[in-house]
Amino acid sequence: MPLLSHPSRVARAACAMLASTLFAAVAHAAPRPLADAEMSAVRGADGSILAGLQTTASNMPANPLSAGLAAAFSSSTGATLLTPAEFAAALDAHGLTLANMPDYDGEPVAQTVVDAKPMTFSFDLSDVLKAATGLQYNGNGASLGTITMNNFDARGTTIWIWHH
Repeated sequence: MPLLSHPSRVARAACAMLASTLFAAVAHAAPRPLADAEMSAVRGADGSILAGLQTTASNMPANPLSAGLAAAFSSSTGATLLTPAEFAAALDAHGLTLANMPDYDGEPVAQTVVDAKPMTFSFDLSDVLKAATGLQYNGNGASLGTITMNNFDARGTTIWIWHH
């Protein structure tokens, strides 16, 4: 068998990689959107899972942004599970209808009414990166800037959560 030069070995390897990707079972790996019926069948569709703000592990320092927002949007009474009829009545009390909620499809709804006292909290903009993206920006002492929310008052805010 004759020895192949380096460029032809590289070309053969490239062709082999190209052929393997072309003949791979693409249809099995292609993502597809779920239909409404499939989304409704996921765990929690019965309202048994109530969504809430994630807390940090006991061995991790709390993110000041997440901690401040969790305290500002807290409720001393917790969430109330509403039936579809109760949810429609709650919407009506706020001047809304089910037509204003296009993603709602008759699921039970967790309703939380915020009654926390006004909060003052500060956070670095790196905390926004951590909370929104999950990135663990350290910055080695460098600051992206600090924001202070003085007397942030969310009392009376109604939060509705449903699974779909």
